[in-house]
Amino acid sequence: IFFDCDDCLYFDGWKTANQLTKKIDEWCVKHGLPEGEAYQLYLRHGTALRGLLAEGHMEHCEDAIDKYLQDVHDLPIHTLLSRDEELRNMIESMDPSIPKYVFTASVSDHADRCLKALGIRDLFADIIIDVKACGLVTKHSKEAFQAAMKIANVDDPESCVFLDDSVNNIRAAREVGWRSILVGRVGRDCGTPISSDDAEHEIDRIHELPTIFPELFGLEV
Repeated sequence: IFFDCDDCLYFDGWKTANQLTKKIDEWCVKHGLPEGEAYQLYLRHGTALRGLLAEGHMEHCEDAIDKYLQDVHDLPIHTLLSRDEELRNMIESMDPSIPKYVFTASVSDHADRCLKALGIRDLFADIIIDVKACGLVTKHSKEAFQAAMKIANVDDPESCVFLDDSVNNIRAAREVGWRSILVGRVGRDCGTPISSDDAEHEIDRIHELPTIFPELFGLEV
């Protein structure tokens, strides 16, 4: 089972997401791009990073990419997130034979800090499948899911369960045969209700998982 991190394992009213967006925009302005261009890069390329690389605003080398990712994810997570005992208890009650991965569009260090703040880091596989592990492709593309399966050593896509707050990510997961659950039914960008025909289930918050997937918890269906 693969869990998205931001706005999925936790929801803080998009405070962390907005801080990340602000950091990315500040980085772009600092490097000579107009204010607001970071979001336009995201719209054109799926992530600001891919846009920066594709449009020649950043050198395509590992050091430059690592520095950018480090800078834009440098947030005081401990002041934004707090321990979630309800979430911990839910994950602990899942079938222990099912491997649990965090599959994030951010970097592993950021996800690691989030998991530690929530008090659930020890409940997941040591490896965090992040944007670098997926070759910088986004979860809008099949390639990211194929990379995640390779990392998790999984051959059968239908054995994979995916939880995410993005309709686009849910669509891509379904295209490769994963079972998908949309977490959160209000879109950050639009502020209006969202839904996905590609999702097997839709829930308002991650804590509702046992009600729609009882078999993951050894409960009667």
